[in-house]
Amino acid sequence: MDDWYAITKDSEQRIAPAQVYDFSEGMIRMYGDNIGYLMTKKSYENFELSFDFRWNMAENVYRGSNRKNSGVMYNIPSNAPDHIWPKGIQFQIKEKSTGDFVFLDNVTATVNGAFIVVGASVTSPKFDDNEMSNGEWNAVLIQSYNGKCTQYLNGKLVNECVEASSKEGKISLNYEGSPIDFKNIRLKNINKL
Repeated sequence: MDDWYAITKDSEQRIAPAQVYDFSEGMIRMYGDNIGYLMTKKSYENFELSFDFRWNMAENVYRGSNRKNSGVMYNIPSNAPDHIWPKGIQFQIKEKSTGDFVFLDNVTATVNGAFIVVGASVTSPKFDDNEMSNGEWNAVLIQSYNGKCTQYLNGKLVNECVEASSKEGKISLNYEGSPIDFKNIRLKNINKL
């Protein structure tokens, strides 16, 4: 995790990822009271990001019946301040809403021919559902190329936008209080979409 750093709601100072999250069994395991994220140190442009996630249902970390919520942000501008939650585009990971776009801090785009209104946090719902049951692994693929972003969940296209105002930047794995595991994180450059 040398290429990443952690930010928590309590400190908003860059800290080593292992001080906040658990790295075991080939996974990044996020749980506990430390809401925050893991952020890449580098910025990326024209990329494909894939990973698997599941809600951690282990008794020692599970947090009851609240609607589970997390996300993966991308195209976070290099000059965006490290705070909860930075400017960028989020692949929403939330029960019944996984695959929604969340455009944060005045990021704009066009979804299904409609311009997304500028705002602090604007959600554009997914247009298809393909989420696995709690505790099962889900496969995510995010592609970002010259302002076009596609979001796939378990092999199915669930959301797409064009003309995104944020076209490059850092990537974060968010922990919003619902225990979650990530694995098989892969990132590569692409030259078309």
